Amino acid sequence: MTIEAWVSPQHRNGSYIYIIGKGRTHRAGFSPDNQNWSLRLCGSDSVGISFLYRDADNASYHRWDSEKTIAVGDGWHHVAITYVFGEKGSLHGYIDGQPVKGAWDMGGDTGAAPLVDDDQVWIGSAMGGSPGSSFHGQIDEVALYRNVLSADAIKKRFRYEAPKPTFDVAQLPVDAVRVELYEGIPNRKSWDFRQPRFIEAYEIPTFAFLDARQKYNGDSVRIDRPNPYLLRAAGRVTLPDGEQRLLVRSRNSARVYIDGELIGQTPFHNISGSAHGRVVDPDRSLAPNIRPLQRGDQEKVFTITGDGGEHIVAFEMIVGGGNRRQTFGESSVSVATPDGDFHLLSPRDEMQIAVTDEAWLPFAAEQRQMYRELNFRRRAEIDEAKPYWDKRHAHAKKYVAGLEAIEVPAVNKLADPYQKATRNDVDNFLNVALADAEELPSQPIDDLAFLRRLSLDIVGQIPTPELIAQYQKQPAGERRAWAINRLLADDGWADHWVGYWQDALAENPNIVNPTLNNTGPFRWFLYEAFQDNKPFDRLVTELVMMEGSSRLGGAAGFSVASQNDSPMAAKAFVLGQAFLGVQMKCARCHDAPYHDIAQADLFGMGAMLNRSQISVPKSSTVPGGGREGIVKSVLKPGEKITPHWAFEQLTESPDAAYLNDADDTREELALLMTAPENKRFAEVIVNRVWKRLMGVGFVEMVDDWETADPTHPELLAYLSRDFVAHGYDLKHLTRQIVSSDAYQRSTVQPSPFGFNYAGPAPRRMTAEQIVDSLFVACEKPLDAGPLNIDLDGSREQSNSTDFGVPSRAWEFISLSNERDRPSLAKPFAAPFVTTMESFGWTGARQNPIAEREKEANVLQPAILANGDLGERFTRLSDDSVFTALALEDVKIDDLTRRIFLRVLTREPDAEELAIFRELLTPGFENRRVDAPITKRGPLPRGLVSWTNHLDPRANEIVVELEHIVHEGDLPTQRLTPEWRTRMEDALWALMNTPEFVFLP
Repeated sequence: MTIEAWVSPQHRNGSYIYIIGKGRTHRAGFSPDNQNWSLRLCGSDSVGISFLYRDADNASYHRWDSEKTIAVGDGWHHVAITYVFGEKGSLHGYIDGQPVKGAWDMGGDTGAAPLVDDDQVWIGSAMGGSPGSSFHGQIDEVALYRNVLSADAIKKRFRYEAPKPTFDVAQLPVDAVRVELYEGIPNRKSWDFRQPRFIEAYEIPTFAFLDARQKYNGDSVRIDRPNPYLLRAAGRVTLPDGEQRLLVRSRNSARVYIDGELIGQTPFHNISGSAHGRVVDPDRSLAPNIRPLQRGDQEKVFTITGDGGEHIVAFEMIVGGGNRRQTFGESSVSVATPDGDFHLLSPRDEMQIAVTDEAWLPFAAEQRQMYRELNFRRRAEIDEAKPYWDKRHAHAKKYVAGLEAIEVPAVNKLADPYQKATRNDVDNFLNVALADAEELPSQPIDDLAFLRRLSLDIVGQIPTPELIAQYQKQPAGERRAWAINRLLADDGWADHWVGYWQDALAENPNIVNPTLNNTGPFRWFLYEAFQDNKPFDRLVTELVMMEGSSRLGGAAGFSVASQNDSPMAAKAFVLGQAFLGVQMKCARCHDAPYHDIAQADLFGMGAMLNRSQISVPKSSTVPGGGREGIVKSVLKPGEKITPHWAFEQLTESPDAAYLNDADDTREELALLMTAPENKRFAEVIVNRVWKRLMGVGFVEMVDDWETADPTHPELLAYLSRDFVAHGYDLKHLTRQIVSSDAYQRSTVQPSPFGFNYAGPAPRRMTAEQIVDSLFVACEKPLDAGPLNIDLDGSREQSNSTDFGVPSRAWEFISLSNERDRPSLAKPFAAPFVTTMESFGWTGARQNPIAEREKEANVLQPAILANGDLGERFTRLSDDSVFTALALEDVKIDDLTRRIFLRVLTREPDAEELAIFRELLTPGFENRRVDAPITKRGPLPRGLVSWTNHLDPRANEIVVELEHIVHEGDLPTQRLTPEWRTRMEDALWALMNTPEFVFLP
């Protein structure tokens, strides 16, 4: 027999769906297993063909599945099978006219005759019309034959011409490469597919493809692209005259064209995801200074002849595939003379970057920043939710305006010290309270101290000399307002907030093999929300809705709680603590003995997140049989809890008109939490921001308001209403606080009897602020390497996450080397993690952290004084700005002033100048040496990945790298060793002063 059909499948249900079959209809009078014969499709994102029948003895099924597949959603395909019942080996399958291999399973290829009865022939379904067996899509020209059609006859049914990358030349920019992204290609190692669906386009400066622009939904939240997808790029490039070598590198198979003609193709990714591969030494033979091919990438060199004229060069690559991450490696197209170095192809002369280690690493850092900017612009372009939120914020403003007004206290009748210490309404409230307590405001800090404090509080690092110079050029009476506006507009605003909410929301991703309570990396959702300055009610709503990508940084990453037996109850606990000040930790297992929270309250909120009932797991109960105590567990294991909101005391009923889906309990929860009628939400956020900036909160326990008694309730209410009325704008709230005189005063030690904010409380830098400030001061790159153990992109995406190459401290994670295998260590990242852990940071957050450990310990001064990061800060290597300063024609006192300004954001006093003059004078006049810049030879970086980490050489390489990291940066040879060590001692002294790690 022969069965053929044209099919266009659309649905990805992962099961077997029927094209046509006889029997198995589940009609009365027939056996439910009476499959006479059938042709089906099977799979998810891509589907193969499947032939199924039951033998005449009704003993077993016999099934044949094809290896080759077709992509779901990419249009019409022709499928066929031919089979002679009773002849083993006679089954042949065809997709798009081409024979496909396959395999028998279940009963196997026994040649058994089929079951034959009088049941019906159905097209597009079986089993009584079961949705799981029904075809979703289109079927046409189904045909059955009582004979076997030849392969040639079936081949003629389908005509195929491989699509070439075509670009409208008029659309190609003169000075950039146009990149186009396409979806709807099959998940297989083949270029045989129909023209895919165009999705979007953007421009980049070169033929280097280290990443692609992220995909976003209408809320501007990251979502997944289909796996795989296609990248096409083209640009106008001048090819040098004469014989040239064209180097094509790609993570997966890629093709390159010149003026529409195919030049060549690289192979498909073909590295096993096991851990038993071998370490391969880098090959540097292609060019004198070539950056070697990175593990996981493919490369091909093609010889072309240039004519010095302009040509259209096109590149296309299949991104991802299988179940691997959609990685790019160092995909690129570059050109070189037969014996010269390669340079990236680019329409711009200045962007023809050399493919060498020295040039590539800074270029790659620039590319990472470029993609952040591309993503930022893309989110603004496609934000479909803004009109909805504008409408909600207009309602919020109207709601607040309708409340009874809060009278701002007058200070004009107070004594002069209080009147002079008033800059805005915040001071009016505080100074009246200070006067009542007969406590004077502390003295204002000077301009440079203010800038240092402000920079640390807003962008999370000390100010740069360039910022200081701009600041000091402003008129004295305007410079502080200028600095506030300047820093609030800086992207560092987002960097500084991410670490705080990683703690508060228990972000807990793992670099390898997720285990108990690991989340997805929703850090990127947080970063982009703060970068976009999303209104905070919108940010929280999107977090609660948990949409987007769970693995690539979308809000859905918050929904993940690996190996947790009640993940939505766990998320309800986090959300209640973070945004409502409701502490429900105890309620996970029993009614809270010291809080007015029942276990059913937590699980009811969890059920709202779950959008259906949830069962109480056995782990969330207290064993009985003992003496009666204060801990009581009312719920029983397995008991079903329906979705309900148990915190009516926190909020009035919000307007249901702002629900897009009134039946969605998760959306209902988001509205209940963030609507203006819920004053607790705004007050909790204001209190968190206030404590972060002033050191002490109106309510000191920011996550537990059970017995909250705010120290300044009127000011808290005033700021909360102002926050709501200004669209939940966190920058507006921050501006209100940092513009106050109270914030700009010298610090005051808190009293156990109360705190009246005569000035802010003393604060030590956070771990992230310390690390970021060290590297801002010395201007060295972090050089921590990629936070990824799957460097070659060979593992399944569910087992490994790529956290990128960090440029700020919040991007680090727990290195999770519980296996204690040296080969899985990250030697260049480890010093950062160790330093931050000493100052209270943790990358493993099983539970939310409201406040880090603040107490000093012996590790903190030890790690700065003797650790690897402190060594990198002080070491005068040739990439240190302090080396450059020391090599200038400068006097000792001027040099001292400049390093003080860089490290401590102030000028040295006379005594300090004298101390540093005495330290640096010996050898100063002859300190400079005519010597070349010191360069370290190539290091064995990037050679070890998960796929070869069991090779004994992998351990040796990583241990060698650990020794290199511990030795530190190579010192410059352009300064005499004796004087260089004196300068390093000076830097060491400044770094280890309490003044460096404490805010002014």
